[in-house]
Amino acid sequence: MANINVETFLSYLSLTAPLIPNPVTDVDMLVNKLRRKYRTYVIEFDVEHGAVHLPNMFMHDFGDQIDFIATLVDSGHNQFEVYVEKHTSGIYLTRGWCALRDFYKIKLGAWVTMVFVGNGRFEISLEDRVGDKIQSPMFNPPMNFVIDRSWLPFQMMDAVPTAYVHSDISFLYSYEKKLSATELDSGWMVLAFFGFCKQTLCKGTTSINLVDECGNKWMCTVVYGTRPYKHFKIGGGWKRMVDARRLRIGCIVKLGAPADGSNQKLYFKVIRH
Repeated sequence: MANINVETFLSYLSLTAPLIPNPVTDVDMLVNKLRRKYRTYVIEFDVEHGAVHLPNMFMHDFGDQIDFIATLVDSGHNQFEVYVEKHTSGIYLTRGWCALRDFYKIKLGAWVTMVFVGNGRFEISLEDRVGDKIQSPMFNPPMNFVIDRSWLPFQMMDAVPTAYVHSDISFLYSYEKKLSATELDSGWMVLAFFGFCKQTLCKGTTSINLVDECGNKWMCTVVYGTRPYKHFKIGGGWKRMVDARRLRIGCIVKLGAPADGSNQKLYFKVIRH
């Protein structure tokens, strides 16, 4: 903020001050309107990249007000938890960012308007490449995307952050299958016992976390059954993930586990929609 006069500096301090909660007076509402405009940024969503660099103006004005986790909230109250990585070149959103792609059916890219409201939260709205508004999907309750916080990357100021990708070790043991209409509608994915499941799950397991290729964690229930054949059924968060990811009949998915024995976490990715 060098080489600015007193009036500009005071304006800057006012605009970067926290939003007024529950403004009542006309003055408070005007101040909040101006502060929201100052905190508004438009960034690109590139379907080929699962990370985004926030504008340097945001870093200069509010970079010290955001920690390692940010929350994006749309008009339908759907929430996306994303990992924040800081680098000498700026601030990046990585793990969890690409979840917007499937949720909003982004095919050719989009423009994301982000309003920083404080406490690591952004209000977001989206437009497609020709400027048409992308409607927020409505769910009851709203979707809440939560990232897997285990093995978060060590932040190195000289290494440019990159998008989240599954580690090869996460698929040391793997299982591919085509999703049926029943698995999408009933809220239960069925896995044959022999092979992958026998190696990686325990019959007494009742819950497991599925981590998808965006880095989101879905807390699922597990049921072991013997009729008409030995199998595991995965439900709970599975149905929420199906709806959030817009998975369709015939979609081919891959499950992975990093070790044999009783795993508390499985990894998931879509091979073909």
